[in-house]
Amino acid sequence: MPSSSLFVGLDAGASKTRLIAERAGGDERLERRGSGANPNQVGRAEAAEVLAGLVGEVLREVSGVETMLLSAGVAGAGRAEMRRALAEALRAALREKGLARECGGPAVQVEVVHDALIALDAAYDTGGGLVVIAGTGSVVVGRTAEGNLLRAGGWGHVLGDAGSGYALGRAGLRAVAATFDGGAETVLRGRVRDSHGIGDRETLMRKVYQGAFGVQAVAPLVIEAAAEGDAVASALLSEHVSRLVEQIGWVLTRTEAMSSRITLLGGLLQNAHYEERLRSCLRERFPAWRVGRLEEEPAVGALRRAHRLRAE
Repeated sequence: MPSSSLFVGLDAGASKTRLIAERAGGDERLERRGSGANPNQVGRAEAAEVLAGLVGEVLREVSGVETMLLSAGVAGAGRAEMRRALAEALRAALREKGLARECGGPAVQVEVVHDALIALDAAYDTGGGLVVIAGTGSVVVGRTAEGNLLRAGGWGHVLGDAGSGYALGRAGLRAVAATFDGGAETVLRGRVRDSHGIGDRETLMRKVYQGAFGVQAVAPLVIEAAAEGDAVASALLSEHVSRLVEQIGWVLTRTEAMSSRITLLGGLLQNAHYEERLRSCLRERFPAWRVGRLEEEPAVGALRRAHRLRAE
């Protein structure tokens, strides 16, 4: 492969984007970080602008690039229509920045996939296994030894995202709302008041329905309260972790060819108590399965996919 080829892998999430690039046959990797690029949150044009901006930063540091092969795993790109539209928006953004062949830049090959796919590639390369993503949203994705993809969850915060930051935050706010109505007391009421200034019914309604309040920001409070033994928070955490693990079972009912490996990733896994609750539930439900954390960054999976683009 000529050194004039540049491979680019992008991991675009709700809160941040990560880029890793390397030349063909080169040992040095270029890395960049940027803001979130979930097209459902910031729009396709802004998401494409974030991605193209990071690519532009890298291309300014290297010379002689004639071909660029780019794979982007994007949160919120679960629908084929969204992936096609975002890929076209990214190509347009690259052209506008003079980073495409018709503008004097390199020839560009672009693919946009769901971010769960680059997690699979980071965890197993082209092999089979399951990944469980628990961040602002959640999803379970598996790949069989034959390469067939199976998915459960990932429906977004309105329909699903069990065990996610958004779901836990929403559950915590519901528990606080219940205390205003005379329901079970929980330390969450005081902690939501102290952290977010929500101390009464009117403020809760205004922030949730009229403002741009980040519901997922309440999730750490729920996990913390559960770790300290608050009965309401502990029950909420158990319920939502169980729902997330249940989705693995749904995937397995659709195939008998799945490798017995589960890889965990996502922002919530940075919380030790959440991870232990999740692992405990997994041990109970799937005692023979190997469970581990993702060792490579998801962007590495995107970079591997970029290398395979040339082969395709």
